[in-house]
Amino acid sequence: MILQIQGNSLPQLFENAAHELLKALIDPETVGVALREKVVVEAVDASGLLQGWVNALLHLACDQRILFKKSRFQEFEAERTGAGRLRAEITGELVDPQRHVFRLEAAGLRCEQVSLLNGPKTIEAQIVITSEEIILAKSKNVC
Repeated sequence: MILQIQGNSLPQLFENAAHELLKALIDPETVGVALREKVVVEAVDASGLLQGWVNALLHLACDQRILFKKSRFQEFEAERTGAGRLRAEITGELVDPQRHVFRLEAAGLRCEQVSLLNGPKTIEAQIVITSEEIILAKSKNVC
């Protein structure tokens, strides 16, 4: 799965990435805001920070069964070419199988690659999300 994201700033790009990821996984309208979770990510550059952010959100959804509805950055330090750190509060709720129907199998998803491009007025990102099951199947076919 490939997500194409835009934002006027890096924080807005990261917020948009979270929203688009949620839309790819599930109908956002079905997710409430019953709990809060803290997320901290550090990386050597903005691409790595975005990749870490997406992987943290996937970990919440896939492993901890926490759906994220909104994010609020309490700390966001990132430059396009330097090290970065973010601390965010995620609001959402636990997965309820009666209300939450996943659009794709969430188990084993991870952000494999992120590409950032500075446009004239926006920052654009291409986010590649893969499934560990697909990677394992491909590696078995190669052998």
